[in-house]
Amino acid sequence: MMPGVVDKESPCLSSIEKMLKETIISKEPYRSGCMVCGAELKYFETDEDESCHYCGKVMPANAGCKNGHFVCDDCHRADAVGIIKNICLHSREIDSVVLMQTIRSHPCFRIHGPEHHSLVPAVILTALRNSGNSVSEDQVTTAIKRGQTIAGGSCAFLGACGAAIGVGIAVSILLGANPYDGNKRQAAQQTTQRVLTRIASFNAPRCCQRDSWLALKEASTILQELNGTSLKTDRLIVCEQFLENKECIHDQCPLWPSR
Repeated sequence: MMPGVVDKESPCLSSIEKMLKETIISKEPYRSGCMVCGAELKYFETDEDESCHYCGKVMPANAGCKNGHFVCDDCHRADAVGIIKNICLHSREIDSVVLMQTIRSHPCFRIHGPEHHSLVPAVILTALRNSGNSVSEDQVTTAIKRGQTIAGGSCAFLGACGAAIGVGIAVSILLGANPYDGNKRQAAQQTTQRVLTRIASFNAPRCCQRDSWLALKEASTILQELNGTSLKTDRLIVCEQFLENKECIHDQCPLWPSR
């Protein structure tokens, strides 16, 4: 047998494959930029048909990296959605900010991306459930699924940040809103409007941490006014990701360490 070549019948083959698999799994993922290579993303002025690096699906894309990689929204948030669901269905945390940062601290959860559109409504409902409010697991999973319908880049391309819509999703679920009920429909829309106004008060590029935090803080005020529901958002965030965020606005951000 040639050196470095493993015989297919060798009993050591399975252990080698296991070692290689564990090495691949343990590789630190890119938390920003391109999921495939870590390169900076470039956004297109108009959608271009691209093939997803992972699933191969060809679809209109609004961004890719300089090395030609494109990852569709479904593949981008696949692991992250599982992380959100698992933590929210089992956590007993009552502070929505703590819960948000617990989820975002997972090494497979990226600092930017459409997964935050599911994160915001999920942590709101979970924190309320853990605080004694009547919120079911089905409502939490519904919030996650509705958040998945919001496209990546919606903050600029659709004119509405997914974090703001996420709060609207949470309020819609809590009220049992539907397109036929004018009062509840209005309440959900006004919620999104208020949160979006708060997020849009910053002349800044995207930052999913900042915008999600702003969304939770505004949600706490809205829910208190709406029906006296108390959403805990006491935990102070001191940003630790600014070195990974090339678009960071530094001391203009309310989460900047020196503030």
